[in-house]
Amino acid sequence: MIRGTWSLTEPLVPVNIPATMLRVGQDKGITQDELLARTGITSEQLSDPSARLTYQQMLLLAENLIRLYPDETLGLDLGKAININQFGMLGYAILSCADLRSAVRLGLKYHTLVDPAFTFEMAENDDTTAIRLTSHIPFESMYRMLCDVFVGIFVTLARFLSGRNDIQAREVHLNHPRPQYVEAYEALCQCPVLFDQPRTEIVFDTHILDIPVAMADSATAAMAESQCAEILTRMGPKEGIVAKVRRILLRNPGTFPPVDEVASQLATSTRTLSRSLQDVGTSYQRILDEVRKEMAIEYLRNSNLPIEELAALVGYSDPSNFRKAFRRWTQHAPSYYREERQG
Repeated sequence: MIRGTWSLTEPLVPVNIPATMLRVGQDKGITQDELLARTGITSEQLSDPSARLTYQQMLLLAENLIRLYPDETLGLDLGKAININQFGMLGYAILSCADLRSAVRLGLKYHTLVDPAFTFEMAENDDTTAIRLTSHIPFESMYRMLCDVFVGIFVTLARFLSGRNDIQAREVHLNHPRPQYVEAYEALCQCPVLFDQPRTEIVFDTHILDIPVAMADSATAAMAESQCAEILTRMGPKEGIVAKVRRILLRNPGTFPPVDEVASQLATSTRTLSRSLQDVGTSYQRILDEVRKEMAIEYLRNSNLPIEELAALVGYSDPSNFRKAFRRWTQHAPSYYREERQG
């Protein structure tokens, strides 16, 4: 295993989140036996609060749930069903924070205690702030569901923590095509929901971060955060291999290193890196294409750069090759995003 990363076979996932998946499925008439089929998860594990599951088990459970769930809104339903107390000590710490800004920052700092397979980042500006999701288990069967879980959790928890149901984002962005259940997003978020975006993120007015948390308690917050830090120290640094590769690619945008150089920076071999990425359902080329796609859409939306210059910035010397690649990534021509902005 590459130093500082986790594998699909390590027991890292607390059982309270899988338990919520079971509950949501059972509410729709799916039996526990159907949901746990071929996962290796036992009733004894689910009743043990100290037990942890592997990501292999989580993937199998998610596949069963996706296959059997009768509605397309599974991810949103899961996100709304997850409560703050299911985050363990991190949940208590967040619940006791002074305001939403400190709650988000605490979640960003210690989210690996709940799930190290995802990275959240907060891009805070004067007027607007975005909370962004990156998944490090990019299996296509799960990815869209996970984006919906992300939206459901953050929208629901912001209202719960503040005690204000009138809180709403400015926009919600999802980096996949428009699905059939758009009305469910809009009913939950109460704001415009945009698809085919460069990344999955929730964009809101920055002043929302100053809203107090209803159950703020500085002494409890300090105690709970101290315990989170202690638990994280015991667990050791755990980061997804996808996150490590993305970070290297984003250091010098436009001059992306070849896979052997990335492997060298990670102190491993090209073969080991390729195998580690394959284990989580991706490849170096797929991650590189995703980074290039995100950058290209950002440039198209936020600049008037000619296509020739834009192509060069994402690593293509030939604009025609860039256009072909862009259509492969997004099923759209670059002009689609320029015309959308102008419209």
